[in-house]
Amino acid sequence: MADHDEINAARRALGRHLAHLRKDAGHTQHRLARLVQYGRSSVANTETGRQHPERPFWTRCDQALRTGGVLTAEYDRIADLNHRRRPAAPDSRISDSAAVWWEPEDTITARRTTLTTATDDDARLARLEHEIRQAIADNERCPPATLVARLRPLRACVDQLMAARQHPPQRVRLYSAAAHLSGLLAALALDLRAFRVAHAYAAEAFDLAHAARQPDTRAWARATQSLIAFYTGNHRDALAYAEDGLRHAGNSAAVNGPRWPPRRSASC
Repeated sequence: MADHDEINAARRALGRHLAHLRKDAGHTQHRLARLVQYGRSSVANTETGRQHPERPFWTRCDQALRTGGVLTAEYDRIADLNHRRRPAAPDSRISDSAAVWWEPEDTITARRTTLTTATDDDARLARLEHEIRQAIADNERCPPATLVARLRPLRACVDQLMAARQHPPQRVRLYSAAAHLSGLLAALALDLRAFRVAHAYAAEAFDLAHAARQPDTRAWARATQSLIAFYTGNHRDALAYAEDGLRHAGNSAAVNGPRWPPRRSASC
């Protein structure tokens, strides 16, 4: 059975391993903190053994540093040693049979940590939304290839955020951002005559707008799908998409997004 000193030494070694992997990946503590959505001080204190974060921290570090899960595996080994060192004392207030009703305390704490450390960086979301609004504003004056080069990294950024956990209002904002980006990419793919890609992006935009419960954005996605169908000769589908878009738009006078068909110039 491991003693207290052995466990503390293992935790310090795990922190040093994290620091080594971080440096190998070329990240500062501040950069890694942003990637795993913890504070920089948490990363610094963990690397020096002064802080012992829960399992979600190590899972995110493995993902950010692409370690293949080595940090989480070592955390689990240390947690198992600690658990065996401290066998749970029976609670005299409940019977042995009632004890099986409850989750382990560590499980509850880990879940709480995941909630309180979920993506809450409103400034990052605001910057992302600003970039999308700027892309929409530039849609009529920039060549399609220029905008695609700007939008693809933003779409990847949204995917990275969506792979984490957020509070419900932020989740809605992410789905909305993803819907607008996919809708813009659909229109750009249509301009570049990549019809199948355009169709896929537009369908994705509609589904994301539906998940975000935004009828105007759904209507915009349908308008994009209608244009794609029209330019590929599927006139019945074009009409059906247009009619469905009007149904989603309802009495709204405007649909969020670029004007269609877009007017292009090479000023960017």
